[in-house]
Amino acid sequence: MKIFGGFQDNAATYYRVTAPLSVVRYRTTHTVQVGNLTPDLADNWDVLWLHQYADPTTELIVHEFAQQGGRVVYDVDDWLFGLPGSWPCYDRYFLRGAGQPRDRLLFHERIVRRANVITCPTAYLARMLEEHLELGQGTVQVLPNCVVMGDWDVVPATAHDLEGPVLGWFGTENHWDDWAEIVPAVNEALRAVDGHLALIGAPEVITLFPDELAARTRVHPLVRMRDFGQIRELIKSFDVGLAWCTNVTQASRCRSPLKAIQYGAAGVPVVASQTVYEALDDFVGHMAVDTNQLTEHLIEALTESQDPGSATQEHAQEWQANVWGAHSYEIQAMRWLKVLGCS
Repeated sequence: MKIFGGFQDNAATYYRVTAPLSVVRYRTTHTVQVGNLTPDLADNWDVLWLHQYADPTTELIVHEFAQQGGRVVYDVDDWLFGLPGSWPCYDRYFLRGAGQPRDRLLFHERIVRRANVITCPTAYLARMLEEHLELGQGTVQVLPNCVVMGDWDVVPATAHDLEGPVLGWFGTENHWDDWAEIVPAVNEALRAVDGHLALIGAPEVITLFPDELAARTRVHPLVRMRDFGQIRELIKSFDVGLAWCTNVTQASRCRSPLKAIQYGAAGVPVVASQTVYEALDDFVGHMAVDTNQLTEHLIEALTESQDPGSATQEHAQEWQANVWGAHSYEIQAMRWLKVLGCS
């Protein structure tokens, strides 16, 4: 089988196409390539695997690919039909002020409907897609987000000169709603332990912070996926990793629990929200049901993070072992072939 994956230099496409197909390439005899889309793909490939492409040219390529007997897999990792206006990507899919879909969202839906297989990272998002598009149950195949062990196993931690425990978070400005919900809880916890916050990828969020929390915060800008290696080094320097998704919006509830998996790969203790992260049956760490409990868990985890023999550190070691054993593409990549009916 010859599989072609559409390339885009962003984290979503890396985790949904590039990383898993790269592992498939080295683990099997199938021919796999990830690159830019061209009109002649149907002449050379059996499977076209796409993520985030939503434009008339792609629809034409998908149509001709299917017409010539090729199999099209289209991956969806966000609830694009219900994007909150607070997410910067809202303007790519909706006309702000009118609430009407832009052409990009319409092409997204049309390409989804043309695909032979639809994939997504969580069962919750699969149900949402099936209900919204009126698809049969089981039409959307769930392929969970994982990490590549080789991305993490030899990455050193970046040294820092901050005194006291460091709470770390990384992400994009699309997590604005999450931060708006937890700023008081994070501020209270860091005040209690005299700690700091390392904020990576969304420095704009600091405008939500009171002066006290802003003074405790160090920011790092968003980088392209090709430069993410330096971010892995920063993540490894966290004493505790924060993974929070608000329960307020459908789009947030449709997120993947990848952030906690990345912390686990780095060996960092995790404090997570019950929303989204409860889907990780083997998760080991602190899980909060609301912001009051978040404060309690952050204080406990940050305090115990300084003690190698604490329960928090034991949890981090156990969670890292679970990630290596069940949440890496080296272990799970064959699931990408199973959706095509082969192994």
